Amino acid sequence: MSSTLESTPVRRPTELRGSILGNRVARTEDPELLTGAGRYIADLDLGPGALHAVFVRSDVAHGVIESIDISEAVSMPGVAAVWTATELDVAPHHGFAQIDPAFARPPLATDRVRFVGEAVAVVFAETASQAADAAAAVFADIDPLPAVTDAEAALAPDAPLLRPERGDNVAVADAPDSPVDLDAISDVVVRGRFVNQRVAVAPMEPHGVAAAPADDGRITVWTSNQFPHYVHPALAAATGLDRKELHIVTPRVGGG
Repeated sequence: MSSTLESTPVRRPTELRGSILGNRVARTEDPELLTGAGRYIADLDLGPGALHAVFVRSDVAHGVIESIDISEAVSMPGVAAVWTATELDVAPHHGFAQIDPAFARPPLATDRVRFVGEAVAVVFAETASQAADAAAAVFADIDPLPAVTDAEAALAPDAPLLRPERGDNVAVADAPDSPVDLDAISDVVVRGRFVNQRVAVAPMEPHGVAAAPADDGRITVWTSNQFPHYVHPALAAATGLDRKELHIVTPRVGGG
């Protein structure tokens, strides 16, 4: 196989006809990345007046938000603003995909948190260090509740409910109107329990977003993800802006 691969000419993407499968494609992006010239979100210079945002996140897996004290943070050097859900009037959203209308989640938690790391406030400051220092000064008083950490345990009748108004922890259930008896129509039936390890990506670059007004009146948004065409309508819906007012750019992405 190696000799066959070595004898295959390397082509630039513009020289290919049809599928890239079975072809050796020249990696035109490599020189820029290997020499450190690739530009990521953190490399963007938005000029004077740009602010850095750092989120304050819950260290409790499940709990009721009693209060969020931002009084110390707002008076710290370089801090321009500190927002909680009270100040950020943005409608709840469904993230990547809607599973159930009841599962829309606000950008900043309102009455309770449902996972470790859920954002409860955001700090804006002149530098990233100032924003991080002020974020550490925000105190979120969260009354812990029993947490659900196992998918099977979440289905138990006495399981803690992440959304008590629903009555259970079932996110989505789908069954055919006329179920088929697979045992009756199968020659061989194999049953087993298969457990896979937790799958989590480990990119070198964390998720990042930068935004700035452009000369043509639009807002340019740089985002480190693989779905700029999804971000466009989602951001328009969240902000109330027309899609034509937003320009989404994906620069180099450090893993995925």
